[in-house]
Amino acid sequence: MKYEEMSKLILKYAGGKSNIDEAYHCITRLRLNVKELSKVNVEKLKEIADVITVKVIGNQVQIVVGPGVETLYDTFCKIGDFNKNSEISNDQNDNSTATAMPKNIEDESKAKNPITKLLNTLAAIVTPSLNAIIAGGMLKGLSATITALKLLPINDPVIQVLNIVADAPFWFLPFMIGYAAAKRFKISGYYGLMMAGTLMYPTIINGSMKPNAGILLWGIKVPFFNYKASIFPVLLSVWILSYIYRWINKWMPAKIQIVFTGMLAFLIATPISLVILAPLGNYIAVELTTAVTKLYAFSAPIAGAFFCGIIPLTIIFGIKGWSAVELSNLNILHYDFMLPNFFFSNLAVSGATLASALKMKKVSDKSAATSTGLLAILGISEPALYGIDVPYKKPLWSAMIGGAIGGGTAALLGVKTFAFAMPGITSIATYVDNGNNLLMTAIAIIVSWITGFIAEWFLSSIKIKN
Repeated sequence: MKYEEMSKLILKYAGGKSNIDEAYHCITRLRLNVKELSKVNVEKLKEIADVITVKVIGNQVQIVVGPGVETLYDTFCKIGDFNKNSEISNDQNDNSTATAMPKNIEDESKAKNPITKLLNTLAAIVTPSLNAIIAGGMLKGLSATITALKLLPINDPVIQVLNIVADAPFWFLPFMIGYAAAKRFKISGYYGLMMAGTLMYPTIINGSMKPNAGILLWGIKVPFFNYKASIFPVLLSVWILSYIYRWINKWMPAKIQIVFTGMLAFLIATPISLVILAPLGNYIAVELTTAVTKLYAFSAPIAGAFFCGIIPLTIIFGIKGWSAVELSNLNILHYDFMLPNFFFSNLAVSGATLASALKMKKVSDKSAATSTGLLAILGISEPALYGIDVPYKKPLWSAMIGGAIGGGTAALLGVKTFAFAMPGITSIATYVDNGNNLLMTAIAIIVSWITGFIAEWFLSSIKIKN
């Protein structure tokens, strides 16, 4: 009943079904692309029970609700009769009904700069795969913990099977990215799978193990790269495929579109992809990882402090897409030092929010700060940020201070994660190695939480005169 009532009120205050172009969601937000913002009552939406806050970006209304967003989305689509994850048909145009992913890229980010739009596009494509990626990462952490504690040897059948399951979402990541990218770029998701299959074909994967391997296509070399666990090669390939597909579909007679449009699109797009875009995507991933690595090599504490300190702001302003960098690091380096920043930032948010709870006099605010502060330890910080830290301001600054000190400490100690997981305390197993990485992580955990707590305890005691 809770989500049914929320859905009815959201539908009402968003201007009704006729005012909603499409509905979809990310990890914590129900996102509605609306036709007329004037029909949306933002203040009433904010007053709905269990709604943390409401953000409006361009013609998109983002309703922040936290971990229950998927259940709310399912209920909302049922009550509003919206399509979920609907496949795009051959004759679908730009004015068709809602899908689970945004179909109008330009409308979603009119108010944003190109970099923010790019990051959010990456986030929209990567986010649908995160459930599987996080599950695989947690299983990888479990396997590493079992072997590190010498409970089972690395060649034990249980560990072998566990690693097979854990590695599956990373090995076949191009398929998940290809499907999501195709839907994002308004073509059939199965074309995205087909393009991913092209890049992951055994001839290419096996050939990549040989130096300078490739095949000649019309006198042009098709280089072989190992595209497993990659994002950018398939993303760029599906992107060009979508443009070619739609261009062909415009002049192709409707009765034969299903027969010839896809065939011709792949005939044109595949050589472009194999010769130019997929290798370019591989190059981008390598250079991106190299750039971040060089920044940390130049001054790890400063880089860690900067990235970790600004994370609350990137969440508040909806800037995402970092997971593409993190996954690229894990694929190329076999470890990552960016994702830990989110872990330590969440802990700093927790410390600052719980400190503010101790200072609050109003029982309802104290209860909200306590519950959201504890939730941030699990890796879900938006309820604390929107519900407490932003309205009270000082906890936000305290969380950023704690995050900067925690991130700088972690970078100084060389903390790494070896698998992708939700950046909360449950991800601790992904920091296990044969050395002292887990101990260094524990130190950074304590520093992040305590500095966030102390900063808020101190700042909340300062009286600012108007």
